Amino acid sequence: MNVLCISPYQSMHISVQQIYNTYAEQYPNIHVYFEKLDRHEGITALTDMLNERHYDMVISRGGTSALIRQISKIRVVDIGISQYDILSIIQASSRIDKIALVGFPEITVPFQKIADRFQKSVPVYSVQNDTDLNGTLKAIKDSGFNTVIGDTSVENMAEQFNLNTIFITSGEETIKTALLNSFSILEEISASNDQKQIFIHLLNEFNQFFAVFNPDNSLYLKSDGFITDNDLWERFQSTINKGMTNFNYNNSYFKIDTKKYNDKTIYDLRREKIWNDTKSNDFAQLLMDDDKSTQISNLYHTIYDDGFFNKLEAYAQDETNVVILGEKGMSKKYLSNMISKYSNYKNNVPVLLNLSSEKSFNSAMNDDKSILYESGKVCVLDKFNNLPYKIQRNFLNFIDETGFTSRNKIIFIFEQKLSDGIDKNLEGLIANSHLITLKPLRDVIGNSISKLITIIINDYAKHNAKMVTGISDLALDFLLNQSWDNNLVEFIKVINSSLASTESAQVGVKDIQSAEKEYKELKYLYSHDHKASYSPINNYDSTESKTLHEITREAVTNVLFKNSGNKTKTAKELEISRATLWRYLKEDN
Repeated sequence: MNVLCISPYQSMHISVQQIYNTYAEQYPNIHVYFEKLDRHEGITALTDMLNERHYDMVISRGGTSALIRQISKIRVVDIGISQYDILSIIQASSRIDKIALVGFPEITVPFQKIADRFQKSVPVYSVQNDTDLNGTLKAIKDSGFNTVIGDTSVENMAEQFNLNTIFITSGEETIKTALLNSFSILEEISASNDQKQIFIHLLNEFNQFFAVFNPDNSLYLKSDGFITDNDLWERFQSTINKGMTNFNYNNSYFKIDTKKYNDKTIYDLRREKIWNDTKSNDFAQLLMDDDKSTQISNLYHTIYDDGFFNKLEAYAQDETNVVILGEKGMSKKYLSNMISKYSNYKNNVPVLLNLSSEKSFNSAMNDDKSILYESGKVCVLDKFNNLPYKIQRNFLNFIDETGFTSRNKIIFIFEQKLSDGIDKNLEGLIANSHLITLKPLRDVIGNSISKLITIIINDYAKHNAKMVTGISDLALDFLLNQSWDNNLVEFIKVINSSLASTESAQVGVKDIQSAEKEYKELKYLYSHDHKASYSPINNYDSTESKTLHEITREAVTNVLFKNSGNKTKTAKELEISRATLWRYLKEDN
């Protein structure tokens, strides 16, 4: 007997496997398969997952359970939420005003009963489908709410309305009860299909990519490899529909073999060759989303109002450069990714250009196949204001002369304090760009700090099988009085470290102090050279060493560029005579 457990979020995915491993020996005839997927990822993905093999039961939660009941006849068990789960989330969000619960009946019905029983005043909005959800969230936003409690389905759609989300999780005891009750039901079911399951298992073991079709060309079965890579599956389908037997995908060459078995057609896909990706190198790196992107987005939506994001969207959609100016640790590259998603090139992954090496920059300029001569990209330049003046000037001249800006979107990142002012050499760039200034974390008011903490705690609970309900008042006061020199980066790391180390349901002031001390020690460790194993001989690199003449020439050239070729000004700044400067220039010639 087969059970598919579909977890909408990571900590449930972890907990349900741990609980199953504890009781697996008591249910030798029940085979449990674990997947992580939420309804927002689409009906097609969910249908493919359900059709992968015969399932006697599906265990899931909330909106995902509701969608499975709509599209499948398989028996569904909803894990639900317990009285303790509900009271914990109400307590965790007690410092936030204008908050409401939004969800499918699987979540809202038990929540409403517990809230009424304990006289907790939290508005509850129940929805039946994604259309209802969209309209409800819009109405809530228009009514002045800024935060909603909900499951993964609500969380993903709430971001469209700039609503913060408090994620409601099912506790370990709740998951355990649902899982064991499900097993008790399944033990009463006698039918099984072991032969088919063995067949599927063996095919997946010996071949990563295969697909089996019925005589009417409907899908009978496809391998796990296709399920986890939907883009590859679409390319494969397109190829066989055209009657072709090979295709290129993601720098790889694939070949398809076809076999017949009774009335079924079996396609066997093999990767024949892999090419190196020349588009990602030391000069250009893809700026990919990662597991922190959603959290950073939520934090920014807490710090800034809708007007800020409306401005981002407007700035992203024209041909004018964007300059993001802010202090270290404000996650400016994540903000660049957000701008990219608003832009006309949102279907392409943004590219981080590395101008720190003049050699690699010059090489890219001289290669007509480099990314500098492509179009339709969002290009991000990190810490542009801290680069040598010569490289700054060469790049700005290059984009002017080649029309790079009209073909791409450029985002310049300036890492500095607002009080430092603007380098006069970059005033022209600022004047001709959209400027986005970021306030440091120390300027964020107390209520927003409480929301930031709630988001981080909630995100931690979502990805880790550990229940922490909040932070003590003393710990909150301590956090509000810190300077946070490394801003969001330091803040997030300290909170996450304290969540991992605490032994109680609430993070205390000692947990925060210990985490902050650990962060400062690690920062010191990474910011100082390792001297014990240093050897002048071992560290000598002939390609990087420079003669005294070369060092002098580079210094003279940089100042000369900075002063637009003015020799008198250059000599004065270098504290040498015009005759000496002339001699250096003559030697170079």
